[in-house]
Amino acid sequence: MLIECTFCKASAQFPDSKEGAKVKCGACGKVYVAREKGAKPSKTSATPFIIGGGVVLALGVIFFLVNSSKKPAAAPPVVKAPPVQEKPVDRTGWNSELVMVVRDAYTAASQANDYKLGGLLDAPRILERWRATPEKASMPAWSDMTSTDRANIATEVVREFTKGSGPLAIARWELLDGQVEAEGDSESLVRVKAKGREAANQSELITLDWKLAKNKDGQWKLFDWALYVSPEAKRATGGLAAKGVEKVKLEDGGFIYQAEPRPLAHLDDTPPEMRTRIDSAVARFLDFSSRPRERTTARDELIAIGKPAIPILLTQFYETKLVDDDALAKATNVHLLLREITGYDKAVFSPTGSGPESEKMRDMAVRAWFAWYLRKGERFEEKAQGVDLLDAMIPLTDKEKRELERDKAREAERAIDKAKSGG
Repeated sequence: MLIECTFCKASAQFPDSKEGAKVKCGACGKVYVAREKGAKPSKTSATPFIIGGGVVLALGVIFFLVNSSKKPAAAPPVVKAPPVQEKPVDRTGWNSELVMVVRDAYTAASQANDYKLGGLLDAPRILERWRATPEKASMPAWSDMTSTDRANIATEVVREFTKGSGPLAIARWELLDGQVEAEGDSESLVRVKAKGREAANQSELITLDWKLAKNKDGQWKLFDWALYVSPEAKRATGGLAAKGVEKVKLEDGGFIYQAEPRPLAHLDDTPPEMRTRIDSAVARFLDFSSRPRERTTARDELIAIGKPAIPILLTQFYETKLVDDDALAKATNVHLLLREITGYDKAVFSPTGSGPESEKMRDMAVRAWFAWYLRKGERFEEKAQGVDLLDAMIPLTDKEKRELERDKAREAERAIDKAKSGG
């Protein structure tokens, strides 16, 4: 049969049995399907495609009809996350910035971290406060001080905080609570409550006021401190003023009662023979030319006499000026004997020798003793002793009280007789 190249129309003879096979044109080199010249190319039947399309269309219609009868499922509700609550800033309580400064001071003191403790102090303001007191009015101003003098201010305060013995020895106290009482742009006030850390003062509770100032770098520093005095205590202090007693603030932030001293006579209810005995015992106690045993006997006798001897001993302490070492020894012995009789230990007297400074200490101690006498002397009977809790729970009858007083009087007489005999 005669075939024709579909590309260049060149003709060629080809066996009839090979019709439909692929051949290569000898003229143009193209490959084509051998067909008899003049025959039309065969077409692929569209029937399968039409049937397939109909099937797909039918399935689509059925799916639509089935699903159109169902209601669309409701979309799940959108749950919004709750807004993040920011933690409120503590401006006046335990975790506030100002209270934290005071807390840091107590922590540094308890850890003996002198460097950190000194860094929490406003030394220039502390100096201003000191120079306002009569005791330190002669100190130079901050601008006139050397760097060493300036450093010594913080050193002195740190020493008091860590090694002192008063309420400002904050190394001995553990903070319980704190609150900002007044907040200003440049100065603020923090009030804290504390309890004793050591066995000796664990039962003590105190409240202190701390004043803070903001420096040029915006940091809060400590510059003043004092025991907090409640309104009730202030009212009580007003009553003391009527008695001639004054509450004086000390350099360490504590307070001490002071009163104007004067010579005191024997108590009105002291019998004449007891007055003679007291005067004799006081003279023997302060006679350094006598034997030590005689002075010790006189001391024990005065302790046994107790309250009636107090006015005479106070007068001796008041009239003994520290002009020499003998006077210093007499004043010290009287002071210690008063402590032994009364148990009162707030009047501090620990001089290192005779002289102006020791005389100033004696005067302050004398004033403290007279303040104690005006406050508690009338009610004082004897030094406080341990109390049996069972006895404290059972009230005594009037008869039992009278018998107890008689027993105490007999015991005192026996003690006096024993002291006189040297037994």
